[in-house]
Amino acid sequence: MTLVSNVYLTHGLMLLCACAATYAALPESTGRIVPEWRPAVTPLLAAMAALSLIAYPTWGELKNPGLWMFAILAAVAGAARGYWLRLYVDHSWRLIRLQKAYDCLGAAAALIGLSLIEIALAAIGPADQPTMELGLTVIASFLVGRSAAVLLRSRQEPQSDLHDSPAPPAAEG
Repeated sequence: MTLVSNVYLTHGLMLLCACAATYAALPESTGRIVPEWRPAVTPLLAAMAALSLIAYPTWGELKNPGLWMFAILAAVAGAARGYWLRLYVDHSWRLIRLQKAYDCLGAAAALIGLSLIEIALAAIGPADQPTMELGLTVIASFLVGRSAAVLLRSRQEPQSDLHDSPAPPAAEG
């Protein structure tokens, strides 16, 4: 009973979201052509992983200004990274390809590592031990800022043909 007394379902949700975020980051990090909504999946899953740890057992940790200060700095750093990423956009097919975007996969893998450390510490440590909230929040905020910058930038990027078929017919209206 003492080994798993501090491990909760939210730890499982946190690890599941971190693994899903890493899986979602694979096509983007290898430079594959993906739908334009795909770069937003990884940060959403990362944010869910961080929030599942912060929110349990109460939402009181959301009022921690130090946590949000680091989160804002990480989001700004992520936005800067997203601004300088090389990307190609096919506006007619709504496709996007990011070049040299290994940071997303690395950050998502770090989410898994921090989640596993959190679960191990919860399993063997006392109930009032510090958690990995800061690390998960900083990584998730970096990914959110990076994705926001990529999605905003993709609207202004020039057309690149990423699909082999002819362009779809224009919508009449």
